[in-house]
Amino acid sequence: MQDLTAKEADIKTGSSKLDDEIQSWLAIDRNESTCAQLLSMVKERQYTELEALLTNRMAFGTAGLRARMGPGYACMNDVTVIQTSQGFGKYLLEVQESLAKENGVAIGFDARHNSARFAKLAAVAMIRLGIPVHLFSDYTPTPFLAYSVRKYKTAAGIMVTASHNPKDDNGYKVFWSNGAQIIPPHDRNIAQHILENLEIHPEAWNIDLLGTSKLRSDPYADIFSNYYKDLENYVVGDKNSLASSNLKLTYTPMHGVGQKFMKQSFTVFGLNQFVSVLEQSEPDPDFPTVTFPNPEEGKSALDLAMKAADANGSNVIIANDPDADRLACAERSESGSWRVFNGNELGSMLGTIAYENFKSTNPNIPNEKLYMVASTVSSKFLKSMSQQEGFLFEECLTGFKWMANYALRKMAEGYTCLFAYEESIGYMYGTNVMDKDGISAGPVLAAYASKLYNQGSTLSQYLHSLYSKYGYHISNDSYYLCYDPPTIQTIFRALRDNGYPTHCGKYKIINVRDVTTGYDSSFEDKKSVLPTDPSCQMLTFSFDNGCVGTLRTSGTEPKIKYYTEIISPPQSESSREVLAEQLVDLKNTLIETFLQPEKHGLKAKSG
Repeated sequence: MQDLTAKEADIKTGSSKLDDEIQSWLAIDRNESTCAQLLSMVKERQYTELEALLTNRMAFGTAGLRARMGPGYACMNDVTVIQTSQGFGKYLLEVQESLAKENGVAIGFDARHNSARFAKLAAVAMIRLGIPVHLFSDYTPTPFLAYSVRKYKTAAGIMVTASHNPKDDNGYKVFWSNGAQIIPPHDRNIAQHILENLEIHPEAWNIDLLGTSKLRSDPYADIFSNYYKDLENYVVGDKNSLASSNLKLTYTPMHGVGQKFMKQSFTVFGLNQFVSVLEQSEPDPDFPTVTFPNPEEGKSALDLAMKAADANGSNVIIANDPDADRLACAERSESGSWRVFNGNELGSMLGTIAYENFKSTNPNIPNEKLYMVASTVSSKFLKSMSQQEGFLFEECLTGFKWMANYALRKMAEGYTCLFAYEESIGYMYGTNVMDKDGISAGPVLAAYASKLYNQGSTLSQYLHSLYSKYGYHISNDSYYLCYDPPTIQTIFRALRDNGYPTHCGKYKIINVRDVTTGYDSSFEDKKSVLPTDPSCQMLTFSFDNGCVGTLRTSGTEPKIKYYTEIISPPQSESSREVLAEQLVDLKNTLIETFLQPEKHGLKAKSG
């Protein structure tokens, strides 16, 4: 943008430092769109916003990058993607050069605005460093990228996606050579290498290089074929009975990439094809029919799916988020209303299905060699189940980066991982993909639902039977939006600075765990067995009535999340309704006492 820089050489914002920052950006950014956005902001005298964009840089963490698209180092754009890729490539050559140069890096992208372009720029950066790239030629689900890392034994994987974030966001998710998302110290080391490699070479913008370089290959067709070949291993039972099921199912990809991939999953399982939500079936980066393209939002996000299901007589709805790594499900009740299963209810069902299916085909493998994993803020249902059935269970920090890496360590010791999940509707069924995968979890759930409906039962009745056997595990989770980081710090500081609280209203606290600082009062040495994570605020309170409540910040969104659960033993005389009422009261007390939404200007989840 040299001509543009010269034309605007008389930029005067009143701050010579800001003037220099603007000129520096215009000198390096060759994207006319982001340069035009920047100059428009100058014209509108948006100096405070400009300073924030140009003097701050997106933090690279274990989630990689995720931010709004636009000009400046604080946003996702051509410049920051190139700089990130240059630094990441240099790090790969430093720590695993032979693997990087022999097997390269896999790169995929979703259907968001600029995702394909960002993926191509990342690929050019790698090729310039002599690193081969397996660059998908078309949009793909995030699980396919994770799968390709292990299939090709690449040094790493890059997925350009912002998952279920709003339309103006994008992201850069990184997988390590084991097929799982990166964990420390890789995040810190990559971040440092990015800062050491900020200078952009002129050839970094040459996307045409991808058409001629021998270091570029397209894995799309091969991965598509092999993913579904491996998915067949999860098919249990008679396909003919599934095809003859009286269950009618509706599916929505939420304007994302999932439609054709879920169709193929249903074909592999021999399932009747689903009813499509026509308004949401094709990728649309503007997500025109939903405020948040996140099926975790519940009924507010599934309105159109429910209308399509009602019109077509469907009893069950399944949904993916835009990059198809998450799975939601709803079922019509006898009254005709829709029940949206929360992430813990789905996790309880899918975990049990994983156990039942595995034991039906592998009866001789002892249970002590099997295990499941869940995040620490998820329900303890699988833990209760493991205590009855004799398999191993472990809880990890929130995020599949922790669960998948733990699973890989246990696999190396000769154990079999059946299932892993987090309450935010992320499910890893089996180990074909070492990350959450809505494209494989979807047909597994649909197949089991078809079996239940053939027997005259439902998913809701199945869940009730699990609670009867393993005890009620009722959760009540949601979040508040907070766009002011200092306010978040104030809220959590108040819970620490004068000693951890001993009560929350009328409820007595018997244990406190603080993952942010590594404290856990339930152990003699007061040290948490979970890894300390100073980058995330997370406090868990155990109450004398058996309830557990957790407050934590999101690593990718401006949210303070809360998680509460109450558990009753099997054959307990307490009804579900009574337990749910007790939990609601504790949840409300936790919010009003510790979060104080009105005082801090927090906005509750809509819908």
